[in-house]
Amino acid sequence: MDPARIAVRALAAFVYLLVLLRLAGKRAVAQGSPFDFVLALVLGELADKFLSGKVPAGQFVVATGTLGLMHSLTSLASHANLAFARLVEGEPVVFQREREPVPAGMRRERLSGGEVEAMLRQQGLDRTDRDEVSEARLEESGGVSMTRHEWARDAQKRDQDRLKLRR
Repeated sequence: MDPARIAVRALAAFVYLLVLLRLAGKRAVAQGSPFDFVLALVLGELADKFLSGKVPAGQFVVATGTLGLMHSLTSLASHANLAFARLVEGEPVVFQREREPVPAGMRRERLSGGEVEAMLRQQGLDRTDRDEVSEARLEESGGVSMTRHEWARDAQKRDQDRLKLRR
């Protein structure tokens, strides 16, 4: 296949996939659930086959359009049904409560103690700050979130206003 034809196919694939992903919504790109990851892998493989000329344009459009439609339908079904959402996207897993690791959560996500330490450090917590955390979770997207005890939360404007009222 000549370079000009590859360039035209690449431009067409890029524009088409960009439109398809914009129609699928920000969630398809930002959150990175397992379903989104599989979608990205398959779209990449289809784009590769299209760019190399192994797949005609019509087959490429039908295959990627079907995947885009399935992604949208899955998103709608997840929004409408919490049980379906948990099946497709998973749910957060608690891996630390208070200062103690949660063995069941660590086992479920196959986390080692060293990985937990690293995740908490990435959240800005060293060993001396662990008392501040009431719960740490591995979210569906793979990110870590923490709930801090009330006394450990950053000061808020309302806290400053309360101090002014007391004076």
